[in-house]
Amino acid sequence: MKLATFLFGYFRHYVGWAVLAAVAALLYGILTAGIVAMIEPIFGEVLLAGDQSPIALAATEPLASGGGGGEGGDGVASSRVQRWAAKFQLKDRLDDGYESLKKRFGVNEANVVYFLPLLVVGIFLSRSLANFVSGYSFQRIGLGMTNDLRNDLYERILTQSSRFHAAHPSGELISRVVNDVGVMQTAVSYRIVDLVQQTLTLLFLVSLLLSTHFQLAVTCLVLTPIFLFPIVRFGSGMRRSSHRIQERMADLANLVGEGVRGHRVVKAFGMEEFEIDKFREATKRHLRVNLWAQTLSTLSSPVVESMGVIGVAVLLMYAGLQIRAGSLSAPLFVAFLINLFWMYEPIRKLNKVNLMLQQSLAAAHRVKDVMQVPNEIQEAPDAGTLATVNEAVSFENVSFAYERQPVLRDVSLRLGKGEVVALVGPSGAGKSTLVNLLPRFFDPNSGIIEIDGHDIQKLTLKSLRSLIGLVTQETVLFDDSIRANIAYGRSDLPLEQIREAAAAAYADDFIMETPSEYDTSVGESGVHLSGGQRQRLAIARALLKNAPILILDEATSQLDSESEALVQKALSNLMAGRTTLVIAHRLSTVMTADRIIVMDRGRIVEEGDHEHLLAIGGLYRRLYDLQFQG
Repeated sequence: MKLATFLFGYFRHYVGWAVLAAVAALLYGILTAGIVAMIEPIFGEVLLAGDQSPIALAATEPLASGGGGGEGGDGVASSRVQRWAAKFQLKDRLDDGYESLKKRFGVNEANVVYFLPLLVVGIFLSRSLANFVSGYSFQRIGLGMTNDLRNDLYERILTQSSRFHAAHPSGELISRVVNDVGVMQTAVSYRIVDLVQQTLTLLFLVSLLLSTHFQLAVTCLVLTPIFLFPIVRFGSGMRRSSHRIQERMADLANLVGEGVRGHRVVKAFGMEEFEIDKFREATKRHLRVNLWAQTLSTLSSPVVESMGVIGVAVLLMYAGLQIRAGSLSAPLFVAFLINLFWMYEPIRKLNKVNLMLQQSLAAAHRVKDVMQVPNEIQEAPDAGTLATVNEAVSFENVSFAYERQPVLRDVSLRLGKGEVVALVGPSGAGKSTLVNLLPRFFDPNSGIIEIDGHDIQKLTLKSLRSLIGLVTQETVLFDDSIRANIAYGRSDLPLEQIREAAAAAYADDFIMETPSEYDTSVGESGVHLSGGQRQRLAIARALLKNAPILILDEATSQLDSESEALVQKALSNLMAGRTTLVIAHRLSTVMTADRIIVMDRGRIVEEGDHEHLLAIGGLYRRLYDLQFQG
């Protein structure tokens, strides 16, 4: 999908605002040209400068007088200029409009001194109102579009598969949501208004310029590409620099995230200076690309302005020669110059717009790239729902690979309702991958997973995941209250129900000892609680969900003996009556399982209860001896 098509999908919701913004911008351009056109009558009628005013004198010259109408002029060339000039009569139309207003309001030589200043004030006020309406409308479009885009981007990231998150560091994704969309927001909200408004204003001023002296105006416009070249070059350089800046910003976000999350490991190994040096190197790279971008941005205005000054100098030399040759009058040239200088502000703003838009385009491409990564976890069009588990969960010939490396090879497993099945084996055997396929964090490359005979890929994700409770070794708590973490998104639940779940998880006692009890904040990632306390809150959360299938992934591996004992009691309450898959390296936690599955290199190699597996003397026996006999 092209970037324009991608962005139009968000723009189409704001077409009404766009129409209002365009009308206001058009009015702004016309009124700006009207202000320039009012200079002549201000001098001639209010200040009574009359023919002494060079501007007024300019207005009395024939439109094509600069085209060779003087002595020695080329009549054919003059005629050609006159025919082209007839197409650009904005000045005459504005003058006609002014005369019509004077007749309508009965303006004469006595009261024109009041009428014209009030008319100018009215034009300025109308222009200011048009500027406000145009600016606000474009900001409404820009802020609305980028707000929608940011929401969709976050939703896209959050609903992606675990494979996607493994391939994209969290810092990079945060940078996309926060920084890249922020750059787009600034450009669309505050620069698009200048792009439209100043472009229209410039077009009207160019038309007015052509109406003042067509031949001289065409000469200036023919030279315009020379002055546009540096603007285009600066814009191209800025886009490349902006892309590199955003990449370096993502690197910084990654390093900060890793350092903050792993601060205890950093301190334990005395690696503060090592991490700081890494960050300094990253900020140095970020500084270099930023300085280059700022060099381009800062240099662009002086270069463009210098080119403008050179152009004016050339124009003055040309005009001087024409005046001396009798082909151009000085008053007409002064009027022309005033119009020309009024065009400087739109050009200056458009140069800034160009630089900002290049940054925005680089950011937009990066956001689009993330948005267009296909989500491998898709719901079937006719996906159904399932309320509970009445029979069994089964894996049939399931295989899975990360990239090309196979992790599971033709695994078949059946869990009866209410059965507790433990998965054991060396690291890398495929245990976690197998259980992650059940809630569809990944989809298998081949094979089928069923619940009560229903293919899980033909169930809605919401229905499927409502059947599954999950407790992992890395407990995820949110920077909120204890109550909010246990209820997690269910603010309607009464405190009594939350306390029941906490009590069953052996968490109520320590919660009641905290300063604000269930309203106590757990801090970021539950930093205010111990490991055992965090794990018991996670168990209370799973209890409250009351799902018929339970996955326990190393739920006690990081706990001390005392905390493990409490957590084991809580897990016993949680597992009661539920179909449970338990992953554990500590074999002491799975000895009482109904069935133990031993995995190695992506295959099931042994199966049975604890006593049976010990008796056959295979891999389970070796693992047991390593743990309990040294």
